[in-house]
Amino acid sequence: MIKNFNHVCVIVKNLNRSLKFYRDILGFKVSKITELEGDCPETLLNKRNLKLTYVKLRAPGQPKKSPPVFELHCWKTPRISPKKSYNHISFTVGNIDYMYKKLRKQRIKFISKPIKVAHGYSKICFGYDPEGNLIEFTQILKKK
Repeated sequence: MIKNFNHVCVIVKNLNRSLKFYRDILGFKVSKITELEGDCPETLLNKRNLKLTYVKLRAPGQPKKSPPVFELHCWKTPRISPKKSYNHISFTVGNIDYMYKKLRKQRIKFISKPIKVAHGYSKICFGYDPEGNLIEFTQILKKK
């Protein structure tokens, strides 16, 4: 039985570029940066000569005492790259139109402008991080 949500991990090719996006543009806070290699991770992930860097991040409004909910993994060996698909990360924002304009100025690519969904209680849009991972931004609207 599942007790709780733990975290989401995104694989990236360029850790510095991804940190600039998630930390500097979206406002995530770095909790820990770790270099991982050796017998334990090799056994756990069934990969030989494994070397990777992972970064644990907290969402902008997340309390410092709570565990980080977001990780970036950058594999050095073996080389593992992100795969583009419709899997996505979803972030709740206060003002989606403002966020959309702000990110567009940063040259972040979007599929569409923010639109109100059919039920009318939220407004969403999808964009991409620097590695091509799909991100959903959602603003919860007041119920009428």
